[in-house]
Amino acid sequence: MHVTTIDRFRPQAGDFLTWSVDSVGGPQVSRVPPSFNQSVHLAGAEQHSTWLATAFRVPGSIDRRALSRAYHALITRHGTLHSSFTRRDDRIVRMEYDPSTLRLVENPGVRATDDRAMQHALWASLDAACHPFGFPAYLLGAIDRRDESTIICGFDHAHVDAYSMSIIVDALHRLYHGYRRMPRGFSAESLMMSGSFVDYCAAEAEMTDISDSDPRLRAWLRFFDECERRPPTFPLDLGVAPGHAAPQAADVRPLLGRSDTDRFAAFCRRNGSSIYGGILSAMALAVRDLGGGSELPLLFPMHTRRSEPWRNAVGWFTTNAPIRVVAGDGPAATLQQTGPALRRAVELGGVPVPQVIAALGGLRRERDDIFMVSYVDYRTLPAATLRDEIDAHHISNVTTADDAQFWVSRTRGGLSIRTRYPDTSTGRTTMATFLDQVRIVLDASIAAPTDLVVPPIAAPTLDAVADG
Repeated sequence: MHVTTIDRFRPQAGDFLTWSVDSVGGPQVSRVPPSFNQSVHLAGAEQHSTWLATAFRVPGSIDRRALSRAYHALITRHGTLHSSFTRRDDRIVRMEYDPSTLRLVENPGVRATDDRAMQHALWASLDAACHPFGFPAYLLGAIDRRDESTIICGFDHAHVDAYSMSIIVDALHRLYHGYRRMPRGFSAESLMMSGSFVDYCAAEAEMTDISDSDPRLRAWLRFFDECERRPPTFPLDLGVAPGHAAPQAADVRPLLGRSDTDRFAAFCRRNGSSIYGGILSAMALAVRDLGGGSELPLLFPMHTRRSEPWRNAVGWFTTNAPIRVVAGDGPAATLQQTGPALRRAVELGGVPVPQVIAALGGLRRERDDIFMVSYVDYRTLPAATLRDEIDAHHISNVTTADDAQFWVSRTRGGLSIRTRYPDTSTGRTTMATFLDQVRIVLDASIAAPTDLVVPPIAAPTLDAVADG
């Protein structure tokens, strides 16, 4: 999966097709409240549109009937895609539509005269369609061309995470080609069964708090005490004072090729950690070398698809965990500390974040964004074997920013990183220098001697998922 942003995604011109979703009957008020992630997202959703999109190639022109049936099957299979949100009496309420009443209607196509016009039309349509308080809160579309076409769809963040985008690519690819090959004989029931994210939200609402004496909760509280009850921020100057924001800049670059990634993974294992631990260690060393201090506190997202019903479900299945990465005397020494710290941090992901915030008496928020580093190994997700063949993309919107956020992805081609940060002169200089320094640390790690530094230690199974 090529992870990028909409300002860098420029598909070839063609006929831009979209489908609307109509319901024969109106929605019903759901007893299931928004999840914690959805509540936080929706509380600030009026400021800008935060959506995730995906695109992939198909041969020839679009079979419109097959794609319409594929989209219909997708939205009826996943509970979150036939639900919506509204404000009532100063609270956010979930609404649910009966999937059997949903109908897809093809809109008149729009002809784009060149690639830039195509990009602008797509960007504007995603912003308009993926509104968190609308139904549907997503865009179902395609770019129709004679020789090769693009299927593209986007969803408000309330309904999807990065893992979901791989599920959607896999499902749509199977559904579209199934309906195209066998218009009468194909059934969506041939796809793997999945649970409903709405059911997951119901289970989350009923989750029992852990004991106040639980050492995991105490570790969370210590972390925030050391941060003065504030979410950690990127330690280098980005040119934006607390309480202010700037237009968002994005940086998308490769970190390591395939063979170098394999060597880096081996280096991390030899020193008792994972690739994710290696990335965090490289960032901590880069921060220290650039004058940002020897400790790097941050939050990282982890997926919560730990039971079978959720493994193939579309939704926002993530939580967070805290870690403090300490820069040591070089990459190996830093990794040897980061590996155990990361294993301890993963355990903290089992603590409900709302309970942490309540126990703190609330967080002191000075910024809208939260500094975080996410890691996704796309080789382990659905459609992994198809991504190169169909040129699958994960596309994020570009809005405003007041802190730095990083999404590291591993594919069969190696490691890449997408960075979101404030578009100021200081921010651009800082981020360019920082990312170059991270690469220097990675290169030094690869060049390290292959003799074992410490006995190999099992690294944590970390497929922490980006959420944007």
